[in-house]
Amino acid sequence: MHMGLDKIKKAIKEPKKLLLYLCNYRIYNWMPDKMYLKYIYRLMTGKKLRLDPPVTFNEKIQWLKLYDRKEIYSSLVDKYEVRQYIAQRIGEKYLVPLLGVWDSQEDVDFNSLPQQFVLKPTHTSGNVLICRDKDTLDQDATRQQMREWLKRDYFWGQRVWPYKNTTPRI
Repeated sequence: MHMGLDKIKKAIKEPKKLLLYLCNYRIYNWMPDKMYLKYIYRLMTGKKLRLDPPVTFNEKIQWLKLYDRKEIYSSLVDKYEVRQYIAQRIGEKYLVPLLGVWDSQEDVDFNSLPQQFVLKPTHTSGNVLICRDKDTLDQDATRQQMREWLKRDYFWGQRVWPYKNTTPRI
């Protein structure tokens, strides 16, 4: 909660940041994806989003979010589901060893994990916890971090369609 208050205080000083912060809390869920992406693009760049045709790299990324929606993409963004795809296409030897997959932070048994390990949510991008020494790991704080990860619906912040139907797991 304290971290949230700090973000709000910073955002009040910069209204643009406040609007972006609210994106993660589904304030704009009522907006169709195209309208939302145009709004966020204008907020971030100060420019109108051109989609027909997109000209810049960033415009092309927004276009892809709206118009390139193959079912396979949802499996490819899921860190657990993509393992099957990789194993089938190029072989299991290219996969990092998997220590477990859990639906809840409470299901993680730290005693069964090695001295060093990495935890990641399967359904977001950029979230990672690297444990270099399990003996010094604050398990309560780690469980809280995982709880936050599991509550996050990565789709709504940037409308990256493949994340819309992923299953939250650790």
